[in-house]
Amino acid sequence: MSDNRPKPIVTAANQNSVVGQLRLKAKRLSQLNKIFQSVLPEFLTNHITLANIKDDLLVAFADSPIWATNMRYEIPGILNKLKKLDNFPKVNGVKLIQSRTTDTRGAGRNKEKLELISESTSNLLTQHASTLKNKKLQNAMHRLAKNIK
Repeated sequence: MSDNRPKPIVTAANQNSVVGQLRLKAKRLSQLNKIFQSVLPEFLTNHITLANIKDDLLVAFADSPIWATNMRYEIPGILNKLKKLDNFPKVNGVKLIQSRTTDTRGAGRNKEKLELISESTSNLLTQHASTLKNKKLQNAMHRLAKNIK
């Protein structure tokens, strides 16, 4: 029977615990990501991140489909550079996944929750919209003004 009482974090995160193993894996992936970033072309370093290495396959997150496409062109050179490194696991391929934080595929189906504005802000938007000559901008400001709390 297990003891369900709270334990100090030091005990819960020892190397033999699940939390400890996760901590070690996260630390190792962070180290590998730094090495991976060092072989990427500079224009990709802010848009591609190592996610995992499993069965000789490097899995990486791409900020968007555009960056994933750019990365695909660079994969052969990157794999050659990684193979020359002693401190990086053997990888034979790269799988790219679009990062969920920037995934917009569902944006059209699920309406975002509208931010509501105060009545005074709505009045200011309406007043300012009436002074504009650009009809598209004027209509957009009127739509914004309708989002009252």
